[in-house]
Amino acid sequence: MLRSIRQKLNDKLFGNNLLLNYVLANRKRSALSKKSNLFRKLSSALLKLYLIPVRNILTINYAPEFYYTELHKLMHISKVKGFDLIRIGSSHDGGYILLNDFHENNIAYSFGISNDVSWDKDMALNGYDVFMYDHTINGLPENNSRFHFFKLGIGGKNNHDERLKTLEELIAKNNHQDKNNMILKMDVEGAEWGFFESVSSETLSQFSQMTFEFHGMDITPNPEKIINILRKINKTHKLIHLHANNNGSYVQLGGKKFCSLLEVTYVLKSKYDFIDDYDVDLPLSLDEVNIDGIPEIELGRWNEKMSSNSSMYSLMRVK
Repeated sequence: MLRSIRQKLNDKLFGNNLLLNYVLANRKRSALSKKSNLFRKLSSALLKLYLIPVRNILTINYAPEFYYTELHKLMHISKVKGFDLIRIGSSHDGGYILLNDFHENNIAYSFGISNDVSWDKDMALNGYDVFMYDHTINGLPENNSRFHFFKLGIGGKNNHDERLKTLEELIAKNNHQDKNNMILKMDVEGAEWGFFESVSSETLSQFSQMTFEFHGMDITPNPEKIINILRKINKTHKLIHLHANNNGSYVQLGGKKFCSLLEVTYVLKSKYDFIDDYDVDLPLSLDEVNIDGIPEIELGRWNEKMSSNSSMYSLMRVK
């Protein structure tokens, strides 16, 4: 069935393009010729123009429908009573939405730095000592008296890389075992899933706010794993914000867009009071596109129920 759909789509897109079909038929043979440099350049340009924008459509393997419906249920957004949201960090990629509830002389943990310390600088201005971790860089692009940088990354309990540590190990090393109301930020290119599998709910409860970038959410090869992790987070925290990173793609199902890259913010359930019947319309005015020049992915009224009149998947945009 899927193979048939792919073939029909391929025929529809490319069937009448004689030049492209000639390139596809002769590309391998031309690569063997030393005199075919111009042809190779031309064929590469054509393939990039026609094939790359749709390559994921022709090869996509969707997660089962239950994954998307369960994902939507588990990522219901609540509103915190008595507090507003605030943007911390860059106006584009590197900025995150948090609850405007900060405590002087407290602790923040920041995983995934690269060359952007805008979030960390804002947290320092709010009175936080920021413990910063990234094993892929040798140092920070700029320093601050409240920055504490370590060339280490986050990992699970079973990792065998000395550069990767569990959150429990890092908290113990920093003598923060008795600290509460800390804030956690993590953007680690997919390593967050291994972290969540191993971290304890007790450790998560030391953080009153947590903001993450989730990766690989739309067509994950392991839907049960992500569902179980979201259930684990929901035991201690509630989702208060969701933003689609426009540098990714999304699957549309039941009137909802399920994005590959999601910025999420959670707060500790035991610390706050909530309005669960929240008619949120995403993105918020606080949100910004991650990448200039690419339209925002509008999630709309996310908390509304998925429609039941369509069970058809569609890949709406491919990075």
